[in-house]
Amino acid sequence: MTKRQYSKNRISKPRNVAGILFMIGLILSGTLLTALAFAYEKLEALWLEQCEITDPIAQAEVSSTGKMIKPDTIRDAFGIVKGANLWQIDFKSKCAVCLEKYHTIRSITVSKRLPKQVIINVVEREPVVRMGVSGQKAFTGRVADTEGVVFSCGRNVEMLPIIREASAPGTAPGQHLSGNALAALRLLEASRDAEFQELGILQVDASKPDYLLVTLGNYQLAKVAWDGMNSPSPRTQDKMLRVMRNLRDAINARLTGTYVLWNATEPDRVYADTKEPIK
Repeated sequence: MTKRQYSKNRISKPRNVAGILFMIGLILSGTLLTALAFAYEKLEALWLEQCEITDPIAQAEVSSTGKMIKPDTIRDAFGIVKGANLWQIDFKSKCAVCLEKYHTIRSITVSKRLPKQVIINVVEREPVVRMGVSGQKAFTGRVADTEGVVFSCGRNVEMLPIIREASAPGTAPGQHLSGNALAALRLLEASRDAEFQELGILQVDASKPDYLLVTLGNYQLAKVAWDGMNSPSPRTQDKMLRVMRNLRDAINARLTGTYVLWNATEPDRVYADTKEPIK
């Protein structure tokens, strides 16, 4: 019995040593992980402390291409206030919120210079037309840029040409022009080119389904239409330019008449209705 017991002890001893070593390893690993976690928390706290906002104006530089959006408005929208932390601000989501809320903003870019500074560049939309309603003279306070995005702006827009939509309230701020209203925008954009400036287009009534009613600089009217008018593309743009050239040439060829309603709804022909016979 004694011999057998001795043999049993000889066999189980290595197992006990392995178990002890395993436990020691666990203890050391736990201690190391605890130490690392503690060190990480300390480093994170030091980093966050460096990123704390103490002077919003100095630490968040805001530049803009226009004057409709104030820098403080952008800082507030991004949550850049005293006591906040630059590291913890989700700039991507804040950009999305600003673009959704402020329709006058075309784009926003953010450059981080952590831990203490961030630079925000704002590109504002530039109005190129005023938006109105057919049959109403009052200005709606809406404008549109070259992308056809409608937004609110009432300053320094008095000299812009007008697009009149079919009915109130018209295209809402933040939305894109479509259909005849978008075709009117493209027509007005083209009229700024040197070869069409003599037309002096003042406004375009886009309320009619089949044509645009254009008020020229001499207050004569012109019905204008082209194939694919409601589907802007390089091909339909060429067709529009062709109609505009025909209208311009027809006006230049006839300088008399007390009142003229030009009809430029066909690709190769322009008609004139006057109160007196065409000579």
